[in-house]
Amino acid sequence: METQDIYEIWNKDGSGVLSVEPLILTACKEGKLGSAFSYPGGTIYKTIFTYLCGKPDEHFLAENPDLIYNSRLVCMSSEWEECIRKLPIKFILRRELMKPLCAASEKKMKPLPKGYSISAFTEEIFEKHPFDHGRGYADFQDFSNRAAGAVILFDGQVVSASSSFLTFEDHVELDVFTEPEHRGKGLADHCVFEMIRQSNSKGLTVHWDAQNPMSSQMAIGHGFVPETEYAVYWVEK
Repeated sequence: METQDIYEIWNKDGSGVLSVEPLILTACKEGKLGSAFSYPGGTIYKTIFTYLCGKPDEHFLAENPDLIYNSRLVCMSSEWEECIRKLPIKFILRRELMKPLCAASEKKMKPLPKGYSISAFTEEIFEKHPFDHGRGYADFQDFSNRAAGAVILFDGQVVSASSSFLTFEDHVELDVFTEPEHRGKGLADHCVFEMIRQSNSKGLTVHWDAQNPMSSQMAIGHGFVPETEYAVYWVEK
């Protein structure tokens, strides 16, 4: 997933249910990430997103409103979507899940602009956690063994980065971010290209959950194929 600050509003009349299980949800189900709240008929998995699985239970929701309100809600069933759409929705965002990639990037890269350089994650870079990258790993050795990532440096400072947000078995979730004043130079593409190269050399399958058209187009440019789009709901009391 990305930490970019550009979003696309979901404005369709059709279903926004996510029909494919994303890596984050898989990891949560296996107890590797977030928390699970089960009740007869369903389970709510709370991570960066709140995944609503099975069927809603009005009594359970009445006793646990904090699981729903002010969270990024992803409906994994039509029953949950029908329930959420009856609540006071503040906004609905569109995301696009890509098919996992287990191959090198297909993108033909141009040279970096003058003054910029690319680097793999060193221990020094990792310890600084640029844009929060690497925080899902115990230490640099853990990251080196199970993850992949690259940064772009300008005047000695990290201005763009792409790395594994999480690792589950031999699958990793991609995260990418570029400082606003350095965007439009292809820096993120270079980071993503190197992150995918490292992942491929380690036998890791890369997952990409795009939160805006720019992210989707970048993913497609590197060889990802769109799998499904879905809605993320935000409701307030």
